[in-house]
Amino acid sequence: MSRRRVLLGAMLLDLAVSPLFAWDVFTASLQRELGAGPTVLTTVFSVGLAAFMTGVLVGGRIADSIAPRRMAVVAAVGTVAGLLGSAAASSVAVMVLSFGIVLGGTTGLGYATAVRVAGTFTTGRGLALGLVVSAYAIGTAILAPIAAALLDALGRSWTFALLAVALGLLLVVAAVLLPAQAATAPTAEARPDDRQAPRGPIIALWLAFGLGSAPALAAFAHAGQLAGSTAAVAVAVTLLNVGNFVGRLAAGPASDRIGRRTTLHANSALLVVACIPLAVGVNGLLALVALFLLGTQYGALSTLTPAAVSDIVPR
Repeated sequence: MSRRRVLLGAMLLDLAVSPLFAWDVFTASLQRELGAGPTVLTTVFSVGLAAFMTGVLVGGRIADSIAPRRMAVVAAVGTVAGLLGSAAASSVAVMVLSFGIVLGGTTGLGYATAVRVAGTFTTGRGLALGLVVSAYAIGTAILAPIAAALLDALGRSWTFALLAVALGLLLVVAAVLLPAQAATAPTAEARPDDRQAPRGPIIALWLAFGLGSAPALAAFAHAGQLAGSTAAVAVAVTLLNVGNFVGRLAAGPASDRIGRRTTLHANSALLVVACIPLAVGVNGLLALVALFLLGTQYGALSTLTPAAVSDIVPR
């Protein structure tokens, strides 16, 4: 199977499992239809985020034993089921189950599968990872304005239903493009090397990822408030995800050229620059610029962390 075909399949997979981070676009409609306040609705995104991270961790563990094509099919079924459940939801509890647990968990599996596929590339791994995780960001950047327009024209139920159909079709195409065989698992002879992999740097990298991504993850749930106007939700979410896309796309090649450590340090400085305006409560254009920079920092970190880990862990 050609390298380009596999890469395209991984990119389509990540693009199609991206609706979770468009959450803030749906909150105004859900507040009206479900009669729930913003604090209660934040629970849906929080559960979805936890389920997504769980899916990523589980997907990373089983990616060597299950074919990417099968994992993509699981992601397709879960994504469609979660979106259709969200279309029919009549309470916050049902939204937590459908959007939070089902959609969040299975899209995490899909994300992990796409990243694992990119991680098997022996050359240009940073670029491949950058392209794949950038597809996730651009997916949300595309979905946010489309979903906002559909919500105004058709309402919440039809919006979720149409997204289910469109993303389901994309995931079927992605599954066809991805390998039908699992990645080569470590052999018995390779297992001693696996045990010798340095745990300290790996733990440090994932701890840095957790702390470094927290501000952006909070911003995804409250983009409109941070921008200073609920009317600017779609713009704020789009800018966050455009920045996310730029960071993911640029970080891989940059780290291949100047090194992972240098790029990670520069990204930490960008986090500080982005957070200061938001922390002091600016709004308007400056807040939107800060959100774009925060998205860029988060996107870069999402590429740099798995790239750095793949450099450390024996394959």
